[in-house]
Amino acid sequence: MCSFRMSGGALLAAVFLAAGSAIAGGFLDTPVPTINREPTSAPAEAAAPADEVGVLSDRATFLLSRGLAHGEPTVLWPGLLSGLRGFEHFYEPVGNPLYFESPFVSSQLRFLYLWHQFPDGSQIGGGDLSVFAAQARVALSERLAFIATKDGYSVLNAGILPPAEGWNDATVGLKYAVYVDRENDFVITPGLRWEWENGSRRVLQGGGQELSPFVSIAKGFDRFHILGNVTARLPMDRHDGNYVLSWDLHFDYEIAPETLPGFAPLVEFHGLHYLTDGDALPLSVGGLDYANIGSNNVAGDNVFSTGIGFRWKLSPHASLGSTYQFPLHNPNNDIMGQRVTFDFILGW
Repeated sequence: MCSFRMSGGALLAAVFLAAGSAIAGGFLDTPVPTINREPTSAPAEAAAPADEVGVLSDRATFLLSRGLAHGEPTVLWPGLLSGLRGFEHFYEPVGNPLYFESPFVSSQLRFLYLWHQFPDGSQIGGGDLSVFAAQARVALSERLAFIATKDGYSVLNAGILPPAEGWNDATVGLKYAVYVDRENDFVITPGLRWEWENGSRRVLQGGGQELSPFVSIAKGFDRFHILGNVTARLPMDRHDGNYVLSWDLHFDYEIAPETLPGFAPLVEFHGLHYLTDGDALPLSVGGLDYANIGSNNVAGDNVFSTGIGFRWKLSPHASLGSTYQFPLHNPNNDIMGQRVTFDFILGW
């Protein structure tokens, strides 16, 4: 997660320009080009090519308006800021926001609030955690994006620790869409993130650096969409953290595009597997997606949870989403009691 202090002035200037566009885009109805998938009597060469850059999906629906407030200008070169157009009918994932990275390439500022409750019977002794943050993404071309997915501020109230608050570690990276098939609604995007130890130890941050390679996919079936992600979390020093493998699945269905345009209920499944022990803390529970705390007795443990919620796209520039997440096994085995996630996305 990424707070307002996470990146330089040039990055935030580009993203806040998108924020201004989003506010206007909710109330303007500027015509924009779309991919015409209907048969036409025009010659075949007049049809929009399947890999056309800078074209909104004609299947995307929005509550307020489908107009782009800024039109679709080419900024320096095709794809800069606008990213991978043609998949706007998909819905971004909500839960596990630190590691569930979307396969789509876009420019956006994503505000996040996360409330997480620890199980009373867990070794951590109950309590809760609140995280206030934002993430930033900047499309550098149609397929390449810079991502800043973790930072922010945490308020921790755990049973075995004194109440504390402080800054989280920061994470930056790149992702690249290696396979794009608009005709079959299919995208594959690998990427790599790097997290450094700049956070506060009082809120279980700052324990060590971590690399997290990942692969994300998306597949659409008309109004039904599937997104998935697999991530490996590799501490730079195996003594400071645990090697972790995590995966996420997102399913949504646009139930009534005529009466509830841009709205889709969703269900998500999350799995996390501790592969090794660390030497940092004498605990039999780990830090899930929040932190890599290097517990010394978690190798072989697994955590499974699910989330139910929604995303509502207000315009091509703005959407909001929320999920309620709960464990699918004995919550006392780790620290997943329950979680509420809320986000608001402003995009280019």
